[in-house]
Amino acid sequence: MAEQEDAPLFQLTKRVREAVSLINALDESKLSVVVKRLVKGVGTKSESVFSEGELEQLQEHLSLTSAELDTVLEACSFFLERSAYHVVKAPDLSAHLQAAGVAQTHARAFSAVWQSEAPELLQRLRSAQLSGIPALQHVDWALHLQAASSSQTKVAEPRVVMNLNLSTAEDDRKLLPMEFTHEQLKAFLDRLDLAQKQLDALS
Repeated sequence: MAEQEDAPLFQLTKRVREAVSLINALDESKLSVVVKRLVKGVGTKSESVFSEGELEQLQEHLSLTSAELDTVLEACSFFLERSAYHVVKAPDLSAHLQAAGVAQTHARAFSAVWQSEAPELLQRLRSAQLSGIPALQHVDWALHLQAASSSQTKVAEPRVVMNLNLSTAEDDRKLLPMEFTHEQLKAFLDRLDLAQKQLDALS
């Protein structure tokens, strides 16, 4: 999904501000190693890409408490997930990180990892199968108009009725009816257009 121009990519919550302060205190080369490892976990169901033993070593290596390490890893994962969702380019990511308060050297180190790892990650996300989610097979639609009656001065607002024909991997068939006014349909199509742009960026 394309981010609106000049809109911040990262919400500056209290948690994020705390994480940024901790990140800026790290050696950027060590940060790069951590980020590169975290990229492997984006889009997966694994709770952590680090084992308990590795977390203990990281804590000592980075001179952080257990809570501080959790904050740093959580924030870095958040930055990566947002970047993947919005298909952010490396230079833009660096700018967004700096806007969030990350030091320039650290933002560049982070975005350098993103530059090298993002193509494989985005390809993996694009190829991932969404099990259990119905696939759209066909769309039927009709325009409904209500004729004016003696108690009405004008024709009621026209509405579009769509029937989405869905199927699952188990070949279950479902029909999802949707009704839109003109404004609702326009908003819906705008969202589809944004989704199409993101798919084009992943291709």
